[in-house]
Amino acid sequence: MHILSIVLEVILGIGYVIVGFMKFGGKEPIESFKHYGYSNGFRILIGILEILGGVLMIIGIWSQLVAILAGLWLGVIMVGATITQIRAKSDGKEIMLPVVFLIFVLAVSAINVL
Repeated sequence: MHILSIVLEVILGIGYVIVGFMKFGGKEPIESFKHYGYSNGFRILIGILEILGGVLMIIGIWSQLVAILAGLWLGVIMVGATITQIRAKSDGKEIMLPVVFLIFVLAVSAINVL
């Protein structure tokens, strides 16, 4: 199980850092946050929180406690993303994307608890 956790932590860590940086100026995130009624400040905050979560996820490779906390941290963000998609009446694919990532980040936390 430890190898599965490391693989997830690397993929999720790099992914969240990239997606977090995209929040600073990517066309799609800017339009999405505007569409959902969120401010530019909130978009930047989420980007920072995702980058921090991604970095913590990578650090979690060497620290079980950090991996657990990173999974929970990113899980909260994914719950918010899921709620946003549901409130916006998005299609099933858009709703399921944050749900899948929620499952992955919580799996990292669960694996590191065991």
